[in-house]
Amino acid sequence: MQEYLESILNQCLDILESDSGSIMLVSKSSREVVVRVARGRNEASILGKRLRFGEGISGLVAEQRRPLLVEDVSKENFVKDRCRQKDYRTNSFLSVPLMYSGKLLGVINITEKNNEKPFTLKELSFISAIAMSAAKTIEKMIHCEHLEKQLKCFKDSTAITKFTSAVAHELNNPLDGIMRYTRLCLSNIGDQNDSLREYLLEIQSGLKRMAGIIKSMLQFSFAGDRNRNPLTRDDVDINLLLKKVVSFNQHEAHCKNVEIQLRLANDLPKISDCGLEQVFMNFVKNSLDAIDKDGKIIIKNYRSNGHVCIDFIDSGIGIDEDLKNKIFEPFFSTKSKGKGLGLAIVKEIIDCYKGKIEMKSVSHGGVKFTIKIPVGGIS
Repeated sequence: MQEYLESILNQCLDILESDSGSIMLVSKSSREVVVRVARGRNEASILGKRLRFGEGISGLVAEQRRPLLVEDVSKENFVKDRCRQKDYRTNSFLSVPLMYSGKLLGVINITEKNNEKPFTLKELSFISAIAMSAAKTIEKMIHCEHLEKQLKCFKDSTAITKFTSAVAHELNNPLDGIMRYTRLCLSNIGDQNDSLREYLLEIQSGLKRMAGIIKSMLQFSFAGDRNRNPLTRDDVDINLLLKKVVSFNQHEAHCKNVEIQLRLANDLPKISDCGLEQVFMNFVKNSLDAIDKDGKIIIKNYRSNGHVCIDFIDSGIGIDEDLKNKIFEPFFSTKSKGKGLGLAIVKEIIDCYKGKIEMKSVSHGGVKFTIKIPVGGIS
């Protein structure tokens, strides 16, 4: 991409016999443009510079999506305050949007004509034609970059899944043997040696925790099996499944004085089961973990825009904005004793439905997770 942008900018500058220019592309936030390539006296200082839509000359062109020709910036009041004239040798410039199929991709800027004469409408039309042609190629390159990132993520995910499964299976058999011998030791020492019993109980507790981690690793590797088709699974009633999960966690909720409210729709179809009980269990347990005591969890389901949606809303401690993109990564956890696989498993299962998980902070503190399963994935 970088080489192509440089070649386009050099071509524009050579044809217009200019010394200075830049190409800016729309950022991922889609509300600002960023200098990707530049030539001229100030190129080092402006590379990477960002402008919000409507800010400066380029921001104005990005916002209006129309080419701009300024013959003398000192005489054009509507752009005079937007441009630092001391940065340029001449007062005339061109700024043209990069558009493809009605979508803004960026802006081309050309300044400092060698003969110091103003740019003309003919030159503006010429650069606009180059921009139109270049935009088509840039759009394809952006799409290819996106596909490459997706492919890398898929390969990384597959590698992690295979590695996780292999490690879990290798550890499972010897761990099972150790736990069996620990139980035998406990049953044979009787009540004569309290200190030895205490040591063995501590060992057993640690082994159980290790077994839980391995179980989660196996669940994660199974959840990552993309060959599973939710349409070949048994049908489940979402309301019954949610009631079952809430009932299972009711004792812990009572101990913490946490109220769990179920607001269930009556017109939802059954869903082919691809591990939804595990998904619901993870969200309820995470909500309970996030509430120290005296709180509320609201679970609500409904139809919306061709999806069956389930909301999990809690009054817990919430999640830092910086961590929102990490919580679904394998082995990442905000809990001191967390395995970091719960939400990774959840994401893999929802991906089996080609569904989505959305998350946002709520005004009273806490967080809201929304699961969206397309109607096409429902029998």
